[in-house]
Amino acid sequence: MFKLIAKIKSNFSILRNIFILADKKIKFIFYSESRFYQKYSFPIIEILIKKYPNQVYYVSSDIDDKINISNICNLFIGNGLLMRIFFLIVKAEYFFLTLTDLDNHHIKKNKNVKKYIYYFHAAGSTFKGYTKKAFDNYDIILCNGQFQKNEIQFRENQKRIKKKKLILSGYLYFDYILKNIDFKQDANEILFAPSWTYKYKNFINENCSEIINELLKKGYNVSFRPHPEHFKRSSETLKYIKAKFNSLKTFRFDDNSESLKSMQKAKCLITDNSGIYLEYMLILNRPVLFLEGIDKIHNEDYNDYKKFVPIEQKFKNEFGTFFSKNEIKNIDQLVEKSIQNFNLKIPQLNSLKQNSFFNFGKTIERFETILENQILVKD
Repeated sequence: MFKLIAKIKSNFSILRNIFILADKKIKFIFYSESRFYQKYSFPIIEILIKKYPNQVYYVSSDIDDKINISNICNLFIGNGLLMRIFFLIVKAEYFFLTLTDLDNHHIKKNKNVKKYIYYFHAAGSTFKGYTKKAFDNYDIILCNGQFQKNEIQFRENQKRIKKKKLILSGYLYFDYILKNIDFKQDANEILFAPSWTYKYKNFINENCSEIINELLKKGYNVSFRPHPEHFKRSSETLKYIKAKFNSLKTFRFDDNSESLKSMQKAKCLITDNSGIYLEYMLILNRPVLFLEGIDKIHNEDYNDYKKFVPIEQKFKNEFGTFFSKNEIKNIDQLVEKSIQNFNLKIPQLNSLKQNSFFNFGKTIERFETILENQILVKD
């Protein structure tokens, strides 16, 4: 009974704050699903608040997700009905999100928002790991490179849908990592970071425990980092892994909102298709082992893009080391082989990443100019 009363009071307080906010015409609003996504918006917010103090609102569905710096307004809106009400009544000039499928599900656009702006929380292509309509309803998209612009324009022309303003900004999170990671950290772990798919049959449910167990048997220190979606979709598997390995000193379960600690401590990354591999490989210049046989295709129209090669596949094919389920017993040999092979290819890697991603390493430095000249301009 007391819990119910407390929940009603909390919901009433959230609703009151939503309606107070709705009475204002906000210049900039950022929405975050959880604390795991804050790092992707932070570089933009940091630039905005210098010129527009107290005009930036950070709204989250995670009560623990706040930006604790001055000149920014934080608001917790929860999930479900309260979140839907917020999206339907909010007024803003510029609404920044890294949430796909806007207006295709329960999160709807409204006429009181001038521009909906999408910024990426992954470095890869737009047509494989996302649903077919993922970006259709945005007004402005901040593209990581020319490859994303070409892919989005292809869909616009093929399906004859509204053309968006596509800005070659570069991937802000690359710069965030470069600024905050410790390159001098002793790399003595194997980082194991599986991806997720909408299907049950994926890496985390099929082979995780076996790979962790084999790495530990071979004497490696292991950091296991689930994808944020695993906490919603594979919670029982995560409980099992914690129960089985958490007591071991050589195992670390990483559920931190930041991935930097695990990345900087890792001498090799093991994954299937997780987007972290581009960030790890391209920033730290370290090798990645890929488990074969599990792909991540969320786009029903994927076959329409036959003339395109996903950017993540290019890096994977050129610089990755692949292994099958049958080779898990030899994981130590695979790790050492991947390190030796990768080190020979670092010059080619540096060349491809500079050519693929706009403003690589200088995105934050140049973003203020992009903001003023391309985003905050009247059409």
